[in-house]
Amino acid sequence: MQNRLSRSLTGVVVGLGFCFGAAVAPASAELVQLVCPGTQASHFEPGLTNTPRATTSTVVGVVGPCVGLPTGIVWATFSSGSEGTRSCDLASVTPSSSPVLLTLHWNDGTESVAQQTSVVISRPVGQVVIVSTNTIVSGRFVNATLVRTQTLLQTQLLACGTPQGVRDVAGPTTITIIGLL
Repeated sequence: MQNRLSRSLTGVVVGLGFCFGAAVAPASAELVQLVCPGTQASHFEPGLTNTPRATTSTVVGVVGPCVGLPTGIVWATFSSGSEGTRSCDLASVTPSSSPVLLTLHWNDGTESVAQQTSVVISRPVGQVVIVSTNTIVSGRFVNATLVRTQTLLQTQLLACGTPQGVRDVAGPTTITIIGLL
């Protein structure tokens, strides 16, 4: 009797949701709320100089331990690449016309690909802080928002004045993912 009543009430609630145009979340909705600190290394080819020039950037890193939900996600490796006109003065960055993608490989064997939607760059003394907002476009956590905060330590300031320029920088990074999927 109680099972029948429970099924009937569930049918009424779902039916009312449709009648009034309310969205009824699927039972399999997943909350993702992860914060993953880590480190990253960036490589520029050719190196960054004081004169803006076309440059390819590749980034690799690892984050973890991750805290939040889902609890099975502990760490990830990630990589990204982009092209654009860059110099040591990152305020003069001109992004490429192709999308900037970030690929994460999670410890459970899944993958997420995020596309950058906006970026903010600041230059406190001795470092470059880059905050990029991304949308996960495929794989695990699709449609969630990913915010990556990078702090690149400027340890080669004199290299900006050389023909080779600054080729490698590294520093801490934090990836935050939020969404109801």
